Amino acid sequence: RLCGYPPFYDENDAKLFEQILRAEYEFDSPYWDDISDSAKDFIQHLMEKDPNKRFTCEQALQHPW
Repeated sequence: RLCGYPPFYDENDAKLFEQILRAEYEFDSPYWDDISDSAKDFIQHLMEKDPNKRFTCEQALQHPW
């Protein structure tokens, strides 16, 4: 964990699973303020909802971060 907490959270499990299925997450301030844009870009590509747009293993290994 780069910021100290998981990317999805809700007290209600049903709402939590909805967030996961929609790939609904944020880089909340101030927790993500010191995380590099490159790291955030890497995470966004790994957590892309559309599997056709999501990084492959090869693409992940080629990312500069």
